[in-house]
Amino acid sequence: MREREQMSANDGKGKIPTVSDFVEKFTEKTVEQKSSFIAKFAQMLYGKKCDTSIAGTWTQVSRVPSSTVSEEDDDDKKTTDSLCPLLSGLGAPAFVCGIVDRLTTTLTISCIDEETLRVVDKTPLTKENVTETGLKGIGKEETRCKTKGGRKEYMLSGDVKMDGTNQFACRLISRGPGWWTISERSLADESGKYLRERNILRAPGKKDVVVDRYFERSK
Repeated sequence: MREREQMSANDGKGKIPTVSDFVEKFTEKTVEQKSSFIAKFAQMLYGKKCDTSIAGTWTQVSRVPSSTVSEEDDDDKKTTDSLCPLLSGLGAPAFVCGIVDRLTTTLTISCIDEETLRVVDKTPLTKENVTETGLKGIGKEETRCKTKGGRKEYMLSGDVKMDGTNQFACRLISRGPGWWTISERSLADESGKYLRERNILRAPGKKDVVVDRYFERSK
């Protein structure tokens, strides 16, 4: 009987985890996993926050230098995608996306307060376009806005993902239910010198279109 009890204790089955067990499991995680865990825990503790790490002025680049890409990301090269798939999904003519792809975009990002994100984008051919909204959640506290051309309207809202990434979400009411564009901006590497902007087009009955663009910090 004692031998069975010893075997049960040794094989760990039915054993109640101790504090030491949790600490040991936590220390086994990689640095990246720890950072992700801490970020998520901070979000749960303190609520949604505007990401001050991405504040500044950014200039679009064709790719992130390979010297800054970790071995884990080596297979997934950080290069700027063409906007054509997204623009064509919105009905833009082919020649328009060809022109847009040749333009260099500059972003100026700031946190107005802890829950409000402001992004100003500009190209050599366009005036400054200002997007600003609270980060209360996608579809919550929406603001009615007009497109750059002024012909169509959309509903703007913002959110913060569990990893801290800030999001802008545009509900394209002029196109009908289920149409969204979502833009996410976060640091592309630990150096803080590069930014990734992920643009997502969501349409009913279709696969999401995802386009990534990269920027280098200039200020």
